[in-house]
Amino acid sequence: MNKNIRTIEIIMVSIITDLIFLISILSAEFGFMSIFHILLILLPFLCSILFYMIIQSPSRKEKVAFNLFRILLLLAWVKFLDFRFLGGDSQEMFLSYVLLVIFLDAVLSVPVFYLIGWCLKRKQLSVTLGIRCKSIVMVLLTCFMIITISILLKNYWHYFDGSWSATYVGIYSNDRVVLDQHYFCYNDVVEADFKVRGRTIILDMDSIRIKENSSDLYSDSQKQYMLDEIMILAEKNGINLSGSNSQMWFDHDWDHFEATSLERVYDTVPPYRYNDVPWWGSYVDNDTNDKVVLDQYYFCYNDVVEADFKYGDGAIVLDMDSIRIKENSSDNYTDSEKQQMLDEIISLAESNGFHLATSDGEVCLYLYHHSFTNFNVFHPVVE
Repeated sequence: MNKNIRTIEIIMVSIITDLIFLISILSAEFGFMSIFHILLILLPFLCSILFYMIIQSPSRKEKVAFNLFRILLLLAWVKFLDFRFLGGDSQEMFLSYVLLVIFLDAVLSVPVFYLIGWCLKRKQLSVTLGIRCKSIVMVLLTCFMIITISILLKNYWHYFDGSWSATYVGIYSNDRVVLDQHYFCYNDVVEADFKVRGRTIILDMDSIRIKENSSDLYSDSQKQYMLDEIMILAEKNGINLSGSNSQMWFDHDWDHFEATSLERVYDTVPPYRYNDVPWWGSYVDNDTNDKVVLDQYYFCYNDVVEADFKYGDGAIVLDMDSIRIKENSSDNYTDSEKQQMLDEIISLAESNGFHLATSDGEVCLYLYHHSFTNFNVFHPVVE
């Protein structure tokens, strides 16, 4: 009976110490990297002392069993979390390198564990608890573990449950994909239910369909072609995420490396970085050759349409009353084309359709025409 109790205690302490290692990730999640590094130094000592406090006079076999079980269990957790990690806007939580550092720290804690045991034995010190105190400590630690696991599951399980939210746009095409948790939409035409496993987007074959209110930009034959294409990709699991989920790949032909690449549109530029300051820059659309020039508070589109603007909350907000065709506008366009540009800019301004966002580390200008699934990407012109 006593042997079984000690076995249960060793298992419980192993699980609790592993949980303490994993909880240290929260300090990295909240940006406290210095605290995270201090914890990595202190945790081997704290976990070792906790073991010697609860397991009275551990034998050599019990010490080996504790360390071996703890390392194997932590490795299993790390692999499980790393495999299922889907990321999201918070790129500090459960990243591979953080998990790896924690696992290596746990491995290096084994020499510390035996060093503390040797020091205690040599100095004839004891950190063991009485039966009553040990029971209280075990109950408190068990409650701590249950409460902490519940909080972690509630707040962070969406990183691992197969859902994903992001917008992707074709690098060399006009393809667009919107992922909204478990909802997949291609070119505002084909929709489906999906989940993410191992950086692969797995579509539910039975849910793939043409949207009832799908875009009128495509003919029925084009919509059917898109549906067939998505069906084929779904059958062979040909939709993959790569590069820290910054790109989506449609693998059409694995034998000849034929694939369509779509780039993720990241969140808008944080407003606190550029608030209340003028903005300038030149941007060009690689597909259409359209150009936008921002000169402090002056906006110019294709050297035709001009306006005053201000920057706020990641968006270029145009002054509606100042939108006009330049008096000396470019002669490369007809009057009807200039009027069409003017109407387009006015329409975008009414919907605040100009957004600055980051793509591959660059601040790009996004023109949203109808919704967040219909936009042009203007890349900065390098001086």
